[in-house]
Amino acid sequence: MAKKPFINKYGFVEYPFLHDQRKGKNWWFFNLLEDYLKRRARQKHGFDYTRDQMDEDMMQFLPETNLKFFVLLPSGMGMEFKLVGKYQTPELIHIEDPQPFIQEKYGGGKFKVNIYHKGTFAGTENYKTHGDPKWVEIEDDNPTG
Repeated sequence: MAKKPFINKYGFVEYPFLHDQRKGKNWWFFNLLEDYLKRRARQKHGFDYTRDQMDEDMMQFLPETNLKFFVLLPSGMGMEFKLVGKYQTPELIHIEDPQPFIQEKYGGGKFKVNIYHKGTFAGTENYKTHGDPKWVEIEDDNPTG
């Protein structure tokens, strides 16, 4: 997975991807899709693929993807996933950090974001927000994306 911002031992936030201009904006899409992009690049270009080839591929298919937001609820010894939001990626491409969006839209809690490309699961990422929950479960009319 791509690296996320983290707090170092001195209490400062570090952004390990700042040296890479491609991740300066919308870094969370890179996190969601990195493994999927690697698989696609290996299939198209073999093991000698480059990062530029991955980025070019992503820009071609990103408008065809969609996102689903789930809330994670403890249930017995496991977790229950309730669908709370469905979006086409172009609707959310302007968001640079998903956490404030999730907190504003769905309140506090633990959330899972899945991304699908033409019905194929392409990646997932978990987020935690603070505050009172204000999400509402919705019907999932298409479980494969």
